[in-house]
Amino acid sequence: MKHLSIIIVMLFTVITASSQKQAENGFKDVMTSDTTLNNFMIHWLRKPYKFGGRTEKGIDCSQFNKRLYQDVYNKVLGDVAEEQWKQTKRIKRDSLQVGDLVFFRSRQSPSGWHCGTYIGNTYFIHAANKYEGVKISSLNEPRYIKSIKGFGRLITE
Repeated sequence: MKHLSIIIVMLFTVITASSQKQAENGFKDVMTSDTTLNNFMIHWLRKPYKFGGRTEKGIDCSQFNKRLYQDVYNKVLGDVAEEQWKQTKRIKRDSLQVGDLVFFRSRQSPSGWHCGTYIGNTYFIHAANKYEGVKISSLNEPRYIKSIKGFGRLITE
């Protein structure tokens, strides 16, 4: 029994390391020039979604944006998407830069909002929903094209 436990632990370690490597290799086309942001994304990908959540055990979209901005940019965002919307100035899609915020209308969210952080080449990272967790999506996906509310850049003082 002791040997079986050791084998299971070793197997889990190998699988976890392999999954991390796959995440890094599988997302080469969406990695940015910002190493801190890349490491943050790799760490958070596939973490579970939880409405109102703030931790790795479950996080929602606005708290994910808030955590990203705190950990990567050392900046403070509001707790909910609508507050984050108010902290940003409107920009056009063709002006998006890595780190800008993207906002959507949502029928799934009680607040009616959904948000994420733009990472370049039409991609953004977000805590999507309870089925998909934290993931990278494209602004060109039909569901996001239909629901886009706008884009924002944090207003700096």
